[in-house]
Amino acid sequence: MKLRILSIALVMISLFSCSSDDTSVNDTNNSDYFPLTTGNEWNYSNSSQTQGEQEITNDEKLTIISENDNAYAFNSSADPLERGIITGILANGNLSKQNGQLVYNGEYVVDLSLYNLDNLTIPLTDLVVYDINVSAGENLSNISNTIDQTFNIQGQAIPLVIEYSLNTQQNEILESFSVSGTSYENVLKSSVSLTLEVNADIIVSIPLLEEQEVLSSSNYYAENIGLIFSENQANYNFEDLSQFGVPNMDSIKIDSSQSIESYIIN
Repeated sequence: MKLRILSIALVMISLFSCSSDDTSVNDTNNSDYFPLTTGNEWNYSNSSQTQGEQEITNDEKLTIISENDNAYAFNSSADPLERGIITGILANGNLSKQNGQLVYNGEYVVDLSLYNLDNLTIPLTDLVVYDINVSAGENLSNISNTIDQTFNIQGQAIPLVIEYSLNTQQNEILESFSVSGTSYENVLKSSVSLTLEVNADIIVSIPLLEEQEVLSSSNYYAENIGLIFSENQANYNFEDLSQFGVPNMDSIKIDSSQSIESYIIN
């Protein structure tokens, strides 16, 4: 009887020790979550909805068009204002792989056309998109800087000091994830966040946009496929500076997503 109990205990220990947590990163993971070969293409259905307005949808094809020293450049079939957050970033730069990391170099353009303002361009150098060799929850990159820029706000030239911080973080690896009714196995999730602080330089510095997270993006990459889903939320909560002669800017919230429809991987 004692021998039988001992045998059962050993079996149970073996079962528990062999089980794995599907939400953690495997240190020996050799999966390819974004195949980089010239000619690869991904077709997405994009959705965007500004608070209080109707949802807007469109299709977008992302294609790898060239390679230079293991850095791959992309082209988007959509107009700049119709691109998804992530595909728009990819179309403005290139991707490369280094020791299990997916690394981006290029720029992120913050679209401020809803406010009739010039776009804000943020240069991104060696931004780590994901890293298959680190655990879930680890920070991957932080790019921070200050930009002095004059914006024409409703016919008024306002000098602005813009402080930004863009961060990427490794999230879990999911056993499966469904997009538009299709289930994908072994899906890596990572996230991007952008924090902005904007001060108007009117004799003295006056906060136009208090420090806040203006973009939160969660992105899902399937093994041997690439980006299959992206979910994004943008929020801008401006201060009322009408007493200082600065036209009032309404706060805004935009929810958007990208869902994979088809792909060609060479």
